[in-house]
Amino acid sequence: MPSPPVVQYASRTDVGMRRSANQDSLAVRLCADYDEWHRCGHLFMVADGMGGHAVGDLASRIAVETLPHAYFKRDAPSVQSRMRQAIYAANKAINDRGRENREFEGMGTTCSVLSLAEDGATIGHVGDSRVYRVRRGRIEQLTFDHSLQWEMIRLGRATVDNVELFHPRNVITRCLGPDPLVQVDIEGPFSVEAGDHFVLCSDGLTNHVTDAEIGQTVASLPPAESSRLLINLANCRGGSDNSTVVVIGIDSYPGTVEEQSAELPEAPKLDRTIDIPGKPSDVPQIVLAGTAVLCLLAAITLGVIEKFAPAVILVAASVLSWLIRRRMGSRKTAASSEDFSTDATAPVESGVLTDSFAEHSSPRPSVPQTAFNPKSPYRSFSAAISEAFLSFLAKVQSDLVQDAQDRAWAVDFQEVSTLSKQASAARQSGKISQTIKSRAKAIDMLMRERIRDRDHGKSV
Repeated sequence: MPSPPVVQYASRTDVGMRRSANQDSLAVRLCADYDEWHRCGHLFMVADGMGGHAVGDLASRIAVETLPHAYFKRDAPSVQSRMRQAIYAANKAINDRGRENREFEGMGTTCSVLSLAEDGATIGHVGDSRVYRVRRGRIEQLTFDHSLQWEMIRLGRATVDNVELFHPRNVITRCLGPDPLVQVDIEGPFSVEAGDHFVLCSDGLTNHVTDAEIGQTVASLPPAESSRLLINLANCRGGSDNSTVVVIGIDSYPGTVEEQSAELPEAPKLDRTIDIPGKPSDVPQIVLAGTAVLCLLAAITLGVIEKFAPAVILVAASVLSWLIRRRMGSRKTAASSEDFSTDATAPVESGVLTDSFAEHSSPRPSVPQTAFNPKSPYRSFSAAISEAFLSFLAKVQSDLVQDAQDRAWAVDFQEVSTLSKQASAARQSGKISQTIKSRAKAIDMLMRERIRDRDHGKSV
């Protein structure tokens, strides 16, 4: 009988720099024995509540209390079925509470759940919180954002280049609670290998920290240290929302599981469009174009119908114009997807960490700069340590030191200086992990004082 996997995990949640209450919740439940792991697997969960301070907090807390209990208690033929039933149970519990009290009506929460069981990693997902896998120098997003912007791109009604112009950010299309029924995405099972890392997080993190930065951080630090650094980076860049992250490191995993989700395709060339579900086929467009041309020619040649010719010409020209614009939009989608599988190691702009952390922050766009794959993994980026990332961490530390001096924080500057020298020496000798480890420790020391300064300001 094989033994359950050996995993390390760490979880952190933070209110952020702007919010007065934390509406995020998380849950972790490890199996007690092999039989439970065989049936259920270790369970990890993140929920991001919405609907007002108290209401959002309540929705996410109901989710993390109800779902694990239902997941381990119910009988089900598979982990996938067990996961779906547990999410339905959480949705019902939130919806029932909302109907019982008018003040709670309409409250909701995102829900991203990861199970590590005998058949691999299975994910249940509703909303725009995310689950990633970091493996062999790449980070893969295993969940699809149920947001207005992502849905418009999938339907072909927007491209990654113009979606910001027509559709607002942070508008989700699915969540637990408001309705008696909810559509649930079940992804996987995905293969699990020793050395893999999984990350669950709320959008408070991903709105400020890029996928590549998440991957580089998780790949180079133990879970406790990487989760701490990720939250600190989100707060350094403004901390506009609550941030929650769970990092799981796989030390060993029994057996190998065949991946059941589609493999990522090679980067599409510029003369191809991305196969996005819901995107209109070229066939009806060709038929419409042909019809429009024929109508236009008929209107020109049949001078006897002068009364109707202008209208026919106008309609035909409009159809042709619409088709050209739509085709150009498709081409733009294809061109934007050129970077689909390329390394995301471009220089990262760091925020100037002065009096106002948010004024000069550089949060990542809520929509990816590349197209996404129709099946999970939806996106993939390089998680190889880049010079830009190392320079960014040094800049963060330097700016925080300046802020600490300006505000007279109670910081051990000698210790921070020692850590900075250790990081520089490690970088010169090629010890990259030690470089990041020293920078992360210094940043955490400084951010602890920044948080105390924040809390003191709220209490005054």
